[in-house]
Amino acid sequence: MSRRGWLPVAVGAGVALNTVRLRRRLSALAVIEPADGPVGDDHVFLLAAGVHVDDAQRRAASAHATSHGLDVLDLVPEHLTADRLLDLARMLDTTTYRGNRLAWGRGAHQALLVHRDVLARAGVLLADASERDLVAVTETLKRHAPVTTGMAVLPGLRAAARTGAVRLDVQRVAYRWNPVGTLGPTTRDLALAAGATAAPGWTLAAAAASWLQPALVAAGGPLRLTDAAASPLVRRRAAAELLADLIGRPEPPAVGAVDAGADAGGGDAGGGDAGGGDAGDGAGGGDARADGAVGRLARWWVAPPKAFVAAPGAPADELRAAYRAELGTGVAHFLEPARATCPWCGGRRLNRVIDGFDATQAKPGRFRYDRCADCRHVFQNPRLTPAGLDYYYRDFYDGLGGELAELVAGAGPGPYLARASAVAATPRRWLDVGAGLGHFCLVARDVWPDTVFDGLDMGDGIDEAARRGWVDTAHRGQFPDLAASLTGQYDVLSMFHYLEHTRDPRAELDAAAMVLSPGGRLLIEIPNPDSPALRAYGALSPSWMVPQHQHLPPADNLAAALAERGFEVENVEFGQTHLGGDGMYAWWALVQRLAPSPDLPWRDDLSPAISRAKRAAVLATLAPLFPAFVAAEAASHPYLTRGRRANAYRILARRT
Repeated sequence: MSRRGWLPVAVGAGVALNTVRLRRRLSALAVIEPADGPVGDDHVFLLAAGVHVDDAQRRAASAHATSHGLDVLDLVPEHLTADRLLDLARMLDTTTYRGNRLAWGRGAHQALLVHRDVLARAGVLLADASERDLVAVTETLKRHAPVTTGMAVLPGLRAAARTGAVRLDVQRVAYRWNPVGTLGPTTRDLALAAGATAAPGWTLAAAAASWLQPALVAAGGPLRLTDAAASPLVRRRAAAELLADLIGRPEPPAVGAVDAGADAGGGDAGGGDAGGGDAGDGAGGGDARADGAVGRLARWWVAPPKAFVAAPGAPADELRAAYRAELGTGVAHFLEPARATCPWCGGRRLNRVIDGFDATQAKPGRFRYDRCADCRHVFQNPRLTPAGLDYYYRDFYDGLGGELAELVAGAGPGPYLARASAVAATPRRWLDVGAGLGHFCLVARDVWPDTVFDGLDMGDGIDEAARRGWVDTAHRGQFPDLAASLTGQYDVLSMFHYLEHTRDPRAELDAAAMVLSPGGRLLIEIPNPDSPALRAYGALSPSWMVPQHQHLPPADNLAAALAERGFEVENVEFGQTHLGGDGMYAWWALVQRLAPSPDLPWRDDLSPAISRAKRAAVLATLAPLFPAFVAAEAASHPYLTRGRRANAYRILARRT
């Protein structure tokens, strides 16, 4: 058999395996039973346009949420078309959804039951909602109720009608940071078309398996497929509509919105905008109203997500003007005078390590890092002033870069669980310094459910962490300034990838000694300046995080500094502390260096059109290198995780 002939064979095997996976997911869905009690006073229903929930269904949903301890309940229609059924199964794993604290909020996006307290904390005020709106709302609500969000099938609930364009619009928002996730069906169809003549029998078998997939996924589960015979056509409705728009069919009537207040049951969510907002880019799906061919095709426009770009309606011009005024004549006023001595040991033998640049935001400036030949301490020289730090931090962890920062921090629980497990004895009170949005404190509760987790940071994120309930108490400010008010209150204190950002690491260690009770543990994780990964990637390495990182002390230096402050070092760990993502970040940093986006508000671009063309050309040129960067990182992983080569290390010390 030719290589093309194997394509339908592979497709058939893939469809079979995926059918088993999707069937397992949907089979785990609970079914809401009828109930006679009243709707809970604190229960509010948010409905997509065209969806109705009657009184009996409201009572049943309210009773189910109460009995299962749910603050957010996604109501899944019992009868679904093939496209809706498969979309639901692909978007989330129902078997782990509730327990996964970092899972993105997903569901059928038709109807939600929400506790008033969660609505208030999340800032969700919604009157008229589309299915697209409920994608963003569900994401926000899951963050504010990470282990009390669930989903169940509500018998009798009917999904709203939708066009293929609306389906793609929903997917564009749901998969805005993972557009490849929507390409599976298209790839499958192209593979079948390519192998049709080489292996017609296998192609027919694979096509039949694909046809039957929705029915097999639903078989034996709580959901019912409404269009088994027509499922291949229903699933390709969007392609058919696009073809019709290309040849000039008339505009279909818009789906009318209904007043969600009339369907509020236990309460009315009020009016306004969803707290989760709309982080998608591009035209608003089926909302385009232009005339003629442009109007018909506008709803199909798909744009990748853009980090560090003002959302629609944001004062982009004002933001650009503020950055321009602050930058002034350059970045020199953001830098202190260069040092001639090492800030750690006072040595004078300094050697340049790198001349770095802001590889993430592409803000202007070059930044030198020196290594002391006497103690091997690595530091930024000249150092950023406090005003400079404010400039380069702005719109990175919050503001314009907030959603990207959230995406990176929520990539997976693995590192957080490993850090929490590094402490053997059960902690009573744990303070995480540099907590950000509180991702560590959230996940660490799976390891230490009875521990009080507090967070400390300077940015807005720590207040958001408190609103979400991810930290029990939020302390906002500089750690050394707040330490006196927290003296002796904690038996564990952590600094995960925080110390390298500080202007004086040893002052931070002094503060830690003050805050910890006798016998308390200090847990620090920090980039390893001696790692071969930092040398190999140079300024493109995320471990440098130029220009935010100020100091990178080697493990021996940090251990000695802890001993000087009365700490007994119990463990210095490499290996599992190695953080993945070097290859992906380095590729992106190279793109940013060669062709930064002209839309960045801190950059003045005299010819945006030329810059966009240059960026497109750079992306096209470097795209083939992306797999090479990722493969190189994977190949080096076994080497880097042995000995002391990891790109990060972790120290556990006890205050004696």
